[in-house]
Amino acid sequence: MNPFFILLLAVAFAWGRLWEAVVLFAIVLWHETCHVLAASAYGLHVTDIELLPFGGVARMEAFLQLNPQIEWVVAVVGPLSNFSLVLLGLGLRPYFEFHPNWFRFFIQANLGMALFNLLPVLPLDGGRVLRSILVRSRGFADATRSAARLGQALSAALVLGGVYGIFLKRYNLVSMLFLGVMLFASARQEQNNASYVFMRYLSSRKQELRLRRVFAVKNIAATVESSLGEVLRSFQPPCYHMIWVLDLEGRVTGVLGELELISLLFEHGLAFKIGAAAPHKFS
Repeated sequence: MNPFFILLLAVAFAWGRLWEAVVLFAIVLWHETCHVLAASAYGLHVTDIELLPFGGVARMEAFLQLNPQIEWVVAVVGPLSNFSLVLLGLGLRPYFEFHPNWFRFFIQANLGMALFNLLPVLPLDGGRVLRSILVRSRGFADATRSAARLGQALSAALVLGGVYGIFLKRYNLVSMLFLGVMLFASARQEQNNASYVFMRYLSSRKQELRLRRVFAVKNIAATVESSLGEVLRSFQPPCYHMIWVLDLEGRVTGVLGELELISLLFEHGLAFKIGAAAPHKFS
């Protein structure tokens, strides 16, 4: 459980709203369980789940973030699971007696969680869908950075809304302040983890190549003055990348495979010029 969720439970207990927090906890757990089931359908192993008041984060052993065809499906299952609970509640209402206040809270909590998570910002589910779209044309690092910055912008707006509520003594808006702080921290962590996730992906690429044996190929053209870091930002997993090296006149001087580029990365670092990589010369 994220510390913010524990804080939420403590505040709810102090205000006599503990049972509402428990219901919210159950809804979040359901939301994340559906993410896990969707990931398991693709054979992805979940290592842990971090519960947050607006949802949670399911961490996978496999590199889900680097497979856009799968990431958006696993992401969108979360909000859809909350919509399914809304439909289930409305369908059962004619046959069972529910306390009006509890029923209203249940419906509002599920709708709120679903709609909030559909916002196209990281670390929300909508942000993962956005990243899976952007990564096809902008690469993983840039796509993650853009979606995370949108998350930070949204969190800043929420913080301002909470401060505005305090100024006007509208304390029902104060929750926006805590939500904004929590969202900013999560978006920042998502952005910081992007490089770590990508490096883990690169280091496992050789083993993946041996296991899968057949890959779709993406061609990238880079001049001899391009750095390894600039080339890596153009990578679009799960494709295998072939890098065509051009001189400053636009002539092809050689070609590098993805695994060769990874070896150069670990040996020389991101700033290493691809022109000094002694690519295979064409006769």
